[in-house]
Parts: sequence; C-alpha cells; structure tokens
Amino acid sequence: MSADQPERTPESYRDLPASGSDRFRTLLKRAVGRRCPQCGSKGIFKHFIELKPRCPRCNYRFDREEGYFLGGYALNVFFVGLIPLLLLVLAFIYTDYSWVTLEIIFIPLAILLPIVLFPYTRTFWMLIDLTVDPTEHSEKQLRSGQMNKPQ
Repeated sequence: MSADQPERTPESYRDLPASGSDRFRTLLKRAVGRRCPQCGSKGIFKHFIELKPRCPRCNYRFDREEGYFLGGYALNVFFVGLIPLLLLVLAFIYTDYSWVTLEIIFIPLAILLPIVLFPYTRTFWMLIDLTVDPTEHSEKQLRSGQMNKPQ
C-alpha cells in the first residue's frame, strides 16, 4: 500500500446506497446473485446452502441476532407452497396430462424446490431487513453488545 493511499478497513468496502429506489435495486440485484447485501461480494456461501457468518470482504455480520433467519425460513415455506400450487393450476388449465404424469412432475418439484430456494430466501430476507431498517443503528448496537442487554 502506498503512502498516499489510506489503508482500507473491511467496513470501507460497503457501498450500499443510503435509501430510496437505488438502495432497493442494489439489494435486489445482490439477493438474486447471492451476494453480500452491503458490498456485493460473491463468496458469502460456504456451500450452495450454508451461509458464512460474516462477509469475507467487508466483515458484515449476516446472522445479526438469534433467530434472525426465521423470516427466511418462512419465505422458503411460502414460495415452496405457492410455486407448485400455481404451476399445478396452470397444468390443470392448459394441459390434459394424467394424474400420474402430474405426480411424476410435481413430487420431485416439491422435494427439490425447498433446497434450491433456500439460499435465495436467506439473501431475500436480508434484502427485506435492510429495506425495512435502512440504518446501521442495529448493527452498531450489535457490535457494541448493547442489543442483548436489558434496558
């Protein structure tokens, strides 16, 4: 690092817009791409399903409190129920497939869809959280340990 350039801290890599439609668009692109919501880094998953505790680039803590990703699980359950139901209704309306054919299509779909959607519902949950609470106030409280202390 040269003398004229300041040393970058992990937090300095965070480039999430403060508010507005730019923030939402940025969060949406990062959620779809399974990227860090704060800096857009790619390597936030250990495996296809397992999320790392922190972003390797900007050190953003993903699991911000106990039970944080319960909303992500709820999103997964919602979409895993909604998508096959809508597809099944469309199959009934627009095709003349037999029950056996529909079972051959929809049983594997019902088994695989929760696994495929799981990492995306986690990143979408972070999108929802950072849209509803656009400030980093709760993150600063978490770092200082004030969030779990009784008032």
